[in-house]
Amino acid sequence: MCGLAGLVRFTAPRVDESVAGALDAALAHRGPDGRGVFASPRALLVHRRLAIIDLTPAASQPMSYAEGRYQFVFNGEVYNYRSLRSDLERRGERFATGSDTEVLLRLVVLDGPAALARVRGMFALALWDDAAGTLTLARDRFGIKPLYVAHDTAGVGFASEVGALRRAGLVSRDISPAGMLAYLSWGSVPAPLTWLRGAEALEPGTWRTWSSDGSVRSGRFADSASAYRTNGQLPSEQELRETVGEAVRDAVRAHLTADVPVGLFLSGGIDSGAIASAARTVSEADLHSFTVVVDERAWSEAAEARQVAGAFGTTHHELRVAAESLASDLPAIIARLDQPTGDAVNSYYVSRAVAKTGIKAVLSGVGGDEMFGGYPSFERVPAGLRLARALGPAMRATRGAVAAALPAWRGAKWRHFAGEPGLAQAYRAVRGYFMPHELPALIGPALADTLAEAEAGLARAERRLFRCAGAEAPAASVARLETHGFLGSQLLRDIDAMSMAHGLEVRVPFVDHELQRVVWPALGAYPALLKGKRLLHETLARPLPPELVERPKQGFTLPFDRWLRHDLRETARDGLQALAAGGWIRPAAADEVWVAFERRQAHWSRVWGLAMLGRFLEAAP
Repeated sequence: MCGLAGLVRFTAPRVDESVAGALDAALAHRGPDGRGVFASPRALLVHRRLAIIDLTPAASQPMSYAEGRYQFVFNGEVYNYRSLRSDLERRGERFATGSDTEVLLRLVVLDGPAALARVRGMFALALWDDAAGTLTLARDRFGIKPLYVAHDTAGVGFASEVGALRRAGLVSRDISPAGMLAYLSWGSVPAPLTWLRGAEALEPGTWRTWSSDGSVRSGRFADSASAYRTNGQLPSEQELRETVGEAVRDAVRAHLTADVPVGLFLSGGIDSGAIASAARTVSEADLHSFTVVVDERAWSEAAEARQVAGAFGTTHHELRVAAESLASDLPAIIARLDQPTGDAVNSYYVSRAVAKTGIKAVLSGVGGDEMFGGYPSFERVPAGLRLARALGPAMRATRGAVAAALPAWRGAKWRHFAGEPGLAQAYRAVRGYFMPHELPALIGPALADTLAEAEAGLARAERRLFRCAGAEAPAASVARLETHGFLGSQLLRDIDAMSMAHGLEVRVPFVDHELQRVVWPALGAYPALLKGKRLLHETLARPLPPELVERPKQGFTLPFDRWLRHDLRETARDGLQALAAGGWIRPAAADEVWVAFERRQAHWSRVWGLAMLGRFLEAAP
């Protein structure tokens, strides 16, 4: 896990090596264990290292190959690097290090970017071929690791963080209207959009090559959408249970690959508990677990986390969070967000706590809900579609009356879905932020004046979000949407930014294509196994405590509703006013959202998400 950045110039002027200092400084927090720079008249590559596999200086980056022809930087981990290395050695390759970096470098050079389909892991990479004058960028199939690009006819800039491009002067400081519209629509900024005009996120599972002759080639080495497509060859329920149980253990075993100790985020829920169980099954190494504890007992899963830690013998650590500390820490949190979000606060705190212990890598249960059907959307979306088929035109005719009987924010979601019911509308109603028909009354002049540009950019991002690869079971459709949407556009990005703010690597065993291949599309044929994530916890070799699996799903969130009415009140009001002052929402809309929240007609996330966007834009230099 590291940070990478670079600049390639195909036309004059040549690369300004002073840019290296700005990129290095912007990414220093991502790699406290070392720094490296490659500089030539045409190309600049910068790397910050967090040493996890092969801790020796020989594994430092940028790494070269073929007498310096190729220069390579990479952020992430390749969990199957040993098997890939063995394959390459059988072809005559001889390695100088024990690193996954050298394996990935030679794999891409020898077999091309299509060979990245064989990689099990998380990565963003850049390969400069000095002889051919080409730059190749690629990103893992789920988008676990970020990679941002700014390019024009003169060349290409790239980095692990949008902020690094901005601070190095490689991208405009103009705010992207499409990014703002996307945020208002979804509460996050989905790829390929970013919050800055001219900076784009490389899409997951893709590669792109720029050549000195001005040509650009691109391709997709992996399509995670295809995993959900009905294939007609389904295992029996018993076969599914057996293969999934082993696949979970195999995924956790793979994600424990490291030359440093690996810890565990432990929330007290099924996902992190399952990882603790599997880790203890496949390894007897000492395992440290960490959880965030909220002052209010009703919001805390501390007791459950302690119970799991005791059951599986982890060395357990707790961090307490209160509203007053959040208010004072918020500027530091916002400074590391990189892209706006209404989430990420809990990830910041638990990452800080882990990093202080000296642990450099940790496992997280993120992705478990998407993989095993843990979200309410797995029930709500199919139920909504069944209702639409049963009621037909009657639902559209009565949508106004039904919406009026609901709290305003829920009524808006119902009005959207009932107007033209379908899979995309149902998912937006469950997971969206503001519904399309709400936006005209919300957006301010800065967005209204560029609305055509914003809508075109958002449409491009939503085409990727809703793209399917063929016929799917209803549950498989929801799993695909949640994986491409909420997981890919928000959770993975937020946890990367917040963990790397403290130089910590977070690994996500449930975001794994080998596990995905076993679970889907088969799980879609056995809806009963979705209830309470039975397919996950009932196939563990070491069962979870019964109390953990029998209690209702709580999910981890801080008590923002209460905090926003008291300790965080002024923080939120200031954020709303800053967003209105920038012209992104109307001043009246800021007041309306706040009043609706106070009257309990708006969910707290509406206030907090807008406030965080306002504070984020206000803080950006």
